[in-house]
Amino acid sequence: MVSDKRTKLDPADLAWLCEQIALVQRSGILLPEGIALLAESADVPRLKKVLKQLSDRVSKLMPLSDAMQEVQAFPPYLVRMVRIGELSGNLDKVLTGLADFYLRDNDLRQKVRNALVYPLVLLLMMLAIIVLLIVRVLPVFDQVLGSFGGQMPPVSQGLLHFGQFISRHAFWLIPTLVVVAVGVWLWFRKSAPGRRLLDQIRLRLPVLGTLYRRLYASRFALSMHYLLRSGIDLDSALSMTQAVMDNSLVSSRIDESRQKIRSGSDTFVALQETGLFPRLFVRMLALGSRAGELDTVMSKIAQAYENEVNNRLTRLTGMVEPLLVIILSLVVGIILLTVMMPLVEIMSSIG
Repeated sequence: MVSDKRTKLDPADLAWLCEQIALVQRSGILLPEGIALLAESADVPRLKKVLKQLSDRVSKLMPLSDAMQEVQAFPPYLVRMVRIGELSGNLDKVLTGLADFYLRDNDLRQKVRNALVYPLVLLLMMLAIIVLLIVRVLPVFDQVLGSFGGQMPPVSQGLLHFGQFISRHAFWLIPTLVVVAVGVWLWFRKSAPGRRLLDQIRLRLPVLGTLYRRLYASRFALSMHYLLRSGIDLDSALSMTQAVMDNSLVSSRIDESRQKIRSGSDTFVALQETGLFPRLFVRMLALGSRAGELDTVMSKIAQAYENEVNNRLTRLTGMVEPLLVIILSLVVGIILLTVMMPLVEIMSSIG
């Protein structure tokens, strides 16, 4: 059967769908009938489309996991978990766990995104003010100094010439820069080398690198918790968790740890050697494994790192705003000072 055009679902959509289908399962309504009802009541077009496609397939007695795979709107991790739920007879519990997983994952992603967008907006505003100062204000000071027979310092003259260049060529320069920037960004996002470079940068940034490592540790622990709780063996759980990570470098290192474990290495030594997880993280996992409560420990670790990420984001946002304001004040002050000093000297000599 030819699949429909793929619809992109974000983690919030996946959480909602899993929770709704779990409710259908618990209510005793037949799955084809329940998904058809969900499709009729869905308000979001993309969700209605996906549910309609699922309804068409499960109404022909196709298993839910096969229908999800054929629709191609669901990640492999979710499809495999649903298939495990079908085979074990715990589909409603698996779907509820998936809903919780994607909801927590979406909340964490949203917090990181919001924390990064705010400083970026401030930075763009700062750049806009500096460009306005160079393009509009410096020429006025240059005219004033020229009328008194003075001359701006070399640094200010360089900025003035740069501003004049921008003013003369803005009609083609700005659109070109925007197109080039967007093109480079899309290339980085879609090409394998570009994605890998971005993934490496995320892990190596001075402040954000630690934040991202804690974020991936939390996602790793949360995924492993749900998988191990469902009775999946460690190797399969690592394989499925590897697919959940949205960082190619993290995924490859988890795969390396899997290969080492298969070769006979100690599980927690192999995880430690990835360099992705703090030593305390691995020690807690080892203790949990000895006590036979590895899935419970995974859940506690995930919650702890979620809290740590939230705290770090709060501190980061609180630090960035005054820091950018100070930088802006210094840059503007230096530019104006280099212009005002010659003017003050001329006025003093006239006086």
